[in-house]
Amino acid sequence: MKPENPIRLSIALAAALFFSGCADTTPATVSTPAPAPPSSPFESRDVPVIHSHVYRATLPNGVVVVVLPRPVVPVVSFRIGILAGSSRDPIGKGGVADLTASLLNRGTTTRDALTLFREIDETGGSLEAAAGRDMTTVSGKVLTSDLPSLFGVAADMVMNPVFPEKEFQHNLLQARAGLMDEKDHAGPVARNLFYKTLYGNGPYGHPSSGTLHSVSRITLQDIRTFYQTEYRPERTIITFAGDITPEKALELVKSVFGSWKPATPGSPRPMTVHNTPASLPSGQTILVNRPQFAQAMVMMGTPGIRRNDPSFYSALVMNEILGGTTTSRLNHVVRQKNGLVYYIYSGFDAERHAGPFFVVFQTFAPNTKKVLALSQKLLGDMKTKPVTAREVETTRNNILGQFPFRVDTDDRIASLLLYIEAYDLGLGYFTDYPDSIRKVTPESVEKAASTLLHPGHLVTVVVGPIPKTGLRPNGKDIVVE
Repeated sequence: MKPENPIRLSIALAAALFFSGCADTTPATVSTPAPAPPSSPFESRDVPVIHSHVYRATLPNGVVVVVLPRPVVPVVSFRIGILAGSSRDPIGKGGVADLTASLLNRGTTTRDALTLFREIDETGGSLEAAAGRDMTTVSGKVLTSDLPSLFGVAADMVMNPVFPEKEFQHNLLQARAGLMDEKDHAGPVARNLFYKTLYGNGPYGHPSSGTLHSVSRITLQDIRTFYQTEYRPERTIITFAGDITPEKALELVKSVFGSWKPATPGSPRPMTVHNTPASLPSGQTILVNRPQFAQAMVMMGTPGIRRNDPSFYSALVMNEILGGTTTSRLNHVVRQKNGLVYYIYSGFDAERHAGPFFVVFQTFAPNTKKVLALSQKLLGDMKTKPVTAREVETTRNNILGQFPFRVDTDDRIASLLLYIEAYDLGLGYFTDYPDSIRKVTPESVEKAASTLLHPGHLVTVVVGPIPKTGLRPNGKDIVVE
């Protein structure tokens, strides 16, 4: 899988790719069905921002196909998403989904690894697989004329992998080497301990790549069992963007995925959804001593919300005001006014399960205690002091203004279509999103702040030269040498 960033960017920055609306102050619009023949297998909606339409159909075996024609250049981007990310890893064996994805291109029932690489190269396109928390995604891009060839290879990788023992051992060694390297970087250490402390053995309690301990326990049979139980047609979403019609896309998918049946018949393991915990964690600090570092990396936060939470849009605006941009309160007060940090931002991971709200900063070690106190004060102020109408209006416009620049490539659109379908946001997303942002009010922002921000219950992870930070552990704190 693609490596996770040392610290996940704030959801406001992630919105640059996936979660944005249109810069427009005109009245809200209504998404209407696009023209389609009466017998069409597609449902469809307008996509005004790029003057197109989006189409959706479902195969009898459950595979969902979503298409956005954009014949600007003779190129097509596609995504094959399977709802089989690291949140589905067996307990104690974090990294199974990641290793499974890494082995998809290492051989199928009809092609060995070299044949796969050669055929991909011959198309002149690109094809890669990666596992995230909620999904495993196979991403492709190729000239329209070579789409059938590249898509056929991708389908073979998804439906017919063989997971050779030799390739498994090779990728396992690579995974362990990467995890060993992470131990020397403050970002991954802080992030992994933060999630582990908040979520324990829950679906988001471990990194997608696993840990040295969990990866060492994974066997080839674990990979094969995971594939057989989790890779299923009814959990598969295929999206296309570019020089392709919905009819041709559906025909192509039917020709290769139409006969796909799950390797394990019967009902799959339930897709249990984990909501925000009923009770907040007690405030706890984990101090990780790295005397060789001059700086301290800090990540602190509490459980947050799911993507389909009704307060998502208000929370997005709230986060932008608090710490999601360079003009946010955290950045202005802590970095620009007081010069205490190299960077600081806030964010929240709203996915299929309730991810966390968090604040991240890096500072010269002796400043750590002061930055923690100042950040906690700003969190408290955000929760107790009203935001102004001007703050909300400016932030709404900033969010809406990002969208035209974030759907300007087929790759971004294909990824966005996958996101929309995976999180059940509906084909009307392209108009619903900006309309929902426009409806955010100061009152709804204050309500979101009250739900998300809990300065007295923060889980805080500090990685750095602890004696130099001025922090002294109390009875609840954990010290990691």
